Amino acid sequence: MSTQYIRQFRSHPRHKWYSPLLVLLLAGLFYGVGLIVQFGGFFIWALVYVEGAGGAGGSGGDFDAFADSMVGFNTVNGMVNGLISVILMWPAVELATRMVYRRWFWSMISIGRGLRWSLLGRYVLLALPVWVIAALVMIVLSPGAMGDLASGLAWSPHMAAMLVAVLVLVPFQAAAEEVVFRGLAMNVIGSWLRHPAWAVLIPVPFFVFGHLYDVPGLIDVGIFAVVVGALTLFTGGLEAGMAFHIVNNIFALGLGVLSGADMNATSGPAIETVISISVPIVFAVLVVLDTRRRQRTEESREERGNRKANQQTNSDLPTTTRVCTVGRAHDHREPRA
Repeated sequence: MSTQYIRQFRSHPRHKWYSPLLVLLLAGLFYGVGLIVQFGGFFIWALVYVEGAGGAGGSGGDFDAFADSMVGFNTVNGMVNGLISVILMWPAVELATRMVYRRWFWSMISIGRGLRWSLLGRYVLLALPVWVIAALVMIVLSPGAMGDLASGLAWSPHMAAMLVAVLVLVPFQAAAEEVVFRGLAMNVIGSWLRHPAWAVLIPVPFFVFGHLYDVPGLIDVGIFAVVVGALTLFTGGLEAGMAFHIVNNIFALGLGVLSGADMNATSGPAIETVISISVPIVFAVLVVLDTRRRQRTEESREERGNRKANQQTNSDLPTTTRVCTVGRAHDHREPRA
C-alpha cells in the first residue's frame, strides 16, 4: 500500500503548508456560489412554469407545493435538486485546485494520470455482481425490502422520470463525493500528517454526518468510508471508490424507485443494514485479489520479456575463433663471438 496518492499536494512545486487550506476555503466559496445559482435557477423555473403554466411539475400551479416538492427524494424535482446540489462540489474543487496549484484536480484522481477509465470499468464489473447477489439475498431474507416489486411494477411517467434522473445524475453525484471526501480530503490530510491512517480516518465523520440516517445507518456509512479510503491508498486512485459508489447508489435509489419505497427513509431493518455493511467489504476483497493477480501477471510477462531479450542479445554476439600455436617460438639471436 503506497502513500504516494495522498502526497500529491505536498509534492507539488507550488505547495506551502497553508495551500491546502486555501483550496478548502476557495472550494467552499465556489460551492456556495454554485448553490445560489442552482436554487436561483429552480426559483425562476417555479415562477415561469409553475405559476405561469398552471401546474407544470406536478404542483397544481401552487408555488408552495412546488417548493415542498424540491425537498427530499420522493419527487422528480427533489431528486434532481438533491443530486445536483452534490454534483456541484466537484467543479468547486476543480476551480479551487486550479487557482492554488495551477493544476486541475482531474489530474489527481490517480497518481498524476487522471481518471484511469479501464480500471473504472473493471471495478464497475466487479461491483455489479456483488450488488446483484446482495439484492437477491435481501429479497430472500427481508421480503419487504423490495416493496411493490414482489407484486409487479406499476409503471408510470413519474417512475420513468425518476429512473432517468438516477441513471443520468447518480454517476456524477457519486464521483463528486469521492473527489471531495477521498480525493481532496485525503490529500489535504496527507500534506500535513505522515501516517496514511489519518488520511483515511479523519474525513470519515464529515462523510458520515452528511447522511441523515439512524445510528446503524451511520455506522454502515462509516464502514463504507473506511473501506473505500483504504482502497484509494491500495489502488493509488479514486477509481475503485467511484465504481463502487456509483453502483451502490444506482442500486439503492433505482430499486427504491421501482419498489415504491420511501426515498427519504432514515432507517431500515437490521438485516438490510448487515447486508449493506458486508457489500463494500466483499468488494474490497475482490479488488485486492484482482490487483494482486494482475500484478503477478505483469511481473511474469516482464520476466518472460527479459528472458527473450537476453536470449536475443546472446544470439547477436559475434562468434570469435581463437588460434592457438603449438610449441614455443624460437629465439633468433646472433651467435656469440
